[in-house]
Amino acid sequence: MGSLAISSNEIKRLEGIIQKSNLNREVVKNDYELLRIKDNDIGIIVYKSGKLVHNDSELSKQIIKSILKKDSEYDYILGSDETGKGEWFGPLVIVSTALTPEEIVELRMLGVRDSKTIKKPQLLKLATKLKNMDFRRHSVILKPKIYNTLYSKFLSEGKTLNDMMAWAHSVVIKELIKKIEFKNAKVVIDKFDFEKTEHRLENVVKTNLKIIQKSGGESEIPVAAASIVAKYLFESEVDRLNRKYQIDLRNVKPDDVSDDVLPNVAKVHFKNVKKVIG
Repeated sequence: MGSLAISSNEIKRLEGIIQKSNLNREVVKNDYELLRIKDNDIGIIVYKSGKLVHNDSELSKQIIKSILKKDSEYDYILGSDETGKGEWFGPLVIVSTALTPEEIVELRMLGVRDSKTIKKPQLLKLATKLKNMDFRRHSVILKPKIYNTLYSKFLSEGKTLNDMMAWAHSVVIKELIKKIEFKNAKVVIDKFDFEKTEHRLENVVKTNLKIIQKSGGESEIPVAAASIVAKYLFESEVDRLNRKYQIDLRNVKPDDVSDDVLPNVAKVHFKNVKKVIG
């Protein structure tokens, strides 16, 4: 079984296919279902929330691919997102992805969507699939020791964490732009500080390149993919730190970690960490 989120217009296109192809439409089984198709190898259920669940038959997949909107206005849509900002332990990870319209459809078919709606085991499984795909992306992993050094440097210059995040987002975006050729492209950033991010991207050549900072950016598949990859890289780095220092960062408090290890596994500006370090 597979699942993905679809828009109201895509639901209308599906209803048009059902009518045109005379597919067997079953009675819905509960108040949450909008429509249910069962016709030989085709099995599709659409919920009122916009979630679509389908079986793994090729016919079902062909129908779903045919209704998904393909944004042919751009050769690439880039998306960037970060994770780890609110965690006292582990790194800050920033990822940018660059996807063609075809790759966006492919990732939607895999179930890529807002990572906040995906449970952790499913997210890590999905991230493993993304990791093995060859779409273009670039990441920056600020491990705790590097993060703490950079944070101190930005602080000494009168800057904030948002300045550091804006810098990191600009790095992954600029590096990714170098890797692609396009006639027309769009960059979508999950908005956190418009002015600081805009300042860091001032020197990006914007010819045929549209840059958008958007609240709820994970509604865009390139941003959602960046978020899923970032969370995978975050969890992988936490696993590495756990093995190296023989601790379980997900189940300890800063007080439980020795002073000499703490700066290597934690962001020292967090109050609960700073209190331990003194």
